[in-house]
Amino acid sequence: MVKNLYRISSLILLTAFLFSCKKESTITIQAEDYITGDGSGYANMNFEVIEKYTPFFEEKSKVVYSGQLDQNGQASFNLKMKNNRKYVLGIEDPPNLCYGEVQQYYLDHASNNNVNFKYLKCGYLNLPRVNSNCEGPTEQFRLRYYYSQDQNIFYYTGYVDANFDWDPNKYLEGCIDYSNHNVYYPVPEGQYSLEWQVVRQSGTVYGSQTIEVIKSDTTNHLISY
Repeated sequence: MVKNLYRISSLILLTAFLFSCKKESTITIQAEDYITGDGSGYANMNFEVIEKYTPFFEEKSKVVYSGQLDQNGQASFNLKMKNNRKYVLGIEDPPNLCYGEVQQYYLDHASNNNVNFKYLKCGYLNLPRVNSNCEGPTEQFRLRYYYSQDQNIFYYTGYVDANFDWDPNKYLEGCIDYSNHNVYYPVPEGQYSLEWQVVRQSGTVYGSQTIEVIKSDTTNHLISY
């Protein structure tokens, strides 16, 4: 009986040891501009790895590694991780960031971790509009615009429904003249597709254009319909 208890205790201790032992992994971080692939937009940004664990039903955490990305937005380091704990990589955002794929990344204990993520800096967009062919005060104008390469990056939904179809309850009405509109919205740099719908007495017409938004710059584009 004593021998059996000793074997069970030894097995429990061995299991606990294996479960909590540390495995060293190599962590590589690389920021990449979505358009150019360059990582300099994340130069000198700080990062840290937080270890999370739950003793006695209360989660605790502590920083186990911290560092700084180099001039190319890259870093590589080795980290020993315990099997029974979680490790979360957090990366500081640079100024003027409008799109980034990762702020927190849960590291994999079993293998090396390559944390490559894309980002886009902000440009500033102003879209004045004028009804230059107005037929009456009940005309309806609807607009949508989105990032041409990937609509998940940005999609303006002011006049569409949940299925991205034109919403009959949302529109600008009448012979509007917003040609002096001067409000700039931050959007990710890159190419945008603009589409609009105009409902007139003579029928419904559609228009579309493509524009380019430059990072850290302002873009004005008049929509005349």
